[in-house]
Amino acid sequence: IFHHPTERIDAIHQVCSATTWANDAVFTCDNSVGGIGNVRNSILICTRLAISAAASLVMPKIVVRSRDDITQIRTGQTTTLDYMLDTQHYVQSLRLSCPGLKIYDDIEQVPNFHALHGPIPLQPEDLQEHTSQGLPHPEKWAADFRAWLGRETTGTIFNTANPSRTTIVDLGMSYLIYPIYTDGKEFAHSFGNILQFRQDVRELATEVVINLLRNRGLLSSYNGRDDVIEDTYLAAHLRTEKDATEGWPGDHWGWSAYAKQTEAYINQTLGDGLNLMYVGSGDFEQLTRFTADAALRNITVETKHRLLPDSSLSVLNQMSFDQQGLVDFLVMLKASDFAGVAHSSFAWSVALKRHTWSKRKDQLHL
Repeated sequence: IFHHPTERIDAIHQVCSATTWANDAVFTCDNSVGGIGNVRNSILICTRLAISAAASLVMPKIVVRSRDDITQIRTGQTTTLDYMLDTQHYVQSLRLSCPGLKIYDDIEQVPNFHALHGPIPLQPEDLQEHTSQGLPHPEKWAADFRAWLGRETTGTIFNTANPSRTTIVDLGMSYLIYPIYTDGKEFAHSFGNILQFRQDVRELATEVVINLLRNRGLLSSYNGRDDVIEDTYLAAHLRTEKDATEGWPGDHWGWSAYAKQTEAYINQTLGDGLNLMYVGSGDFEQLTRFTADAALRNITVETKHRLLPDSSLSVLNQMSFDQQGLVDFLVMLKASDFAGVAHSSFAWSVALKRHTWSKRKDQLHL
């Protein structure tokens, strides 16, 4: 169900073909923290800005959240992209769609990296007077970067072993700064496809959806290709975990409260004429509570833990908080309807992805 073949994306290829590749800067992107919504957006921005700057790119890394305390996201411990994402798909997609972009597995693979200038830290949005809407002139960011790089390297004596005068630039994490429609509708709707979730996550999510449909007697009528499974279940993101309640206290963020979220989700399900809800959350206590509350309104609640057989559940339980959330993310994409809270980047990411698929945009909710 969640298989994504790699193919050239023409909208990306068009942008890359118009780029004159200088390769005198190598971007590193090692500061992506948080859940998949934050990490995914950060890596996409790093990649897009590397293309804009006609630079090379070292494979991005992910900062791992603490397993002992999920509120601790800036641990300083980094890992490879495959912690959440399909590395092979990312590399192959860019090789097909943007062959001019050089991608190195590690900084040590960059020729003569010991002789390179840098690394110089750069917060990408600092090059323009950005607003809440992001970069005001993304089309000018490349020129701004070139001017900044010139100032940073003025008077620098480059090693003779490095005739290309290459500089390493360490990009800080950015979030929602690049207005993607600047590159056109087709680019905006396809660029995110260079990032797909790791294979074991896709396999678990496939099992969840198949078992959900089987339990409802609907599996035989599902062709496995529909982006959204109509008239079957609402997916809700119950954002009541510790990091949410501490980061967004209920007396300030009303929608952080369990009661307000669940009442809205139940009403939306009933309003859709459905009696089945798939709920994703890392808060098992509140999931159990919600299952009972929804049953009082004749709504069945399913979760990944209830729908996976023991062998797959064992695989799931070995995953981290963020990795388990990826399974929920995929199952939510297939849902007949979706509900989440607006202060969650996870919910926004699901909603925006569903928006690009939906033929019934007036019926989407967030």
